[in-house]
Amino acid sequence: MALDYYLVIQDINNEIEPALVLESLSQALSLQINQISGFLIGVGVTFNVFKEDDEYEESLFGSPHPDICVAFRIDKFEHYESGMNTMRKIVIWLMSYFKGDMIFFLNEQKIFKRISNQLSLNNDSKFWSPAALYGSTAD
Repeated sequence: MALDYYLVIQDINNEIEPALVLESLSQALSLQINQISGFLIGVGVTFNVFKEDDEYEESLFGSPHPDICVAFRIDKFEHYESGMNTMRKIVIWLMSYFKGDMIFFLNEQKIFKRISNQLSLNNDSKFWSPAALYGSTAD
């Protein structure tokens, strides 16, 4: 079983290339690229970066350009803490690298959003519970 998280980044100038994001993350965080799927793999986490290209759905940000989606899959049982820690590092790296608006989800539930440089946390999300944030570090 796995948990699916999504970070959606507004690509207001239509200039973010998913392949470049994957390559940059691979180098910055020493992650492996699966040569068959193109996904990045870390201990307990697999993820991909792609442009949302559904022309029938409006961008989450109301932009005429497709948003960039970073889709994470966390193994819920094996190496869960390592996967969560790697995902947090990736999200923080992306937040510092891309200054635009972004929304972070667990499935359909918003965990946080950064709009116009204002960060809003969903305090009802279990993501922010001490057990989730400070769980054991042993795998």
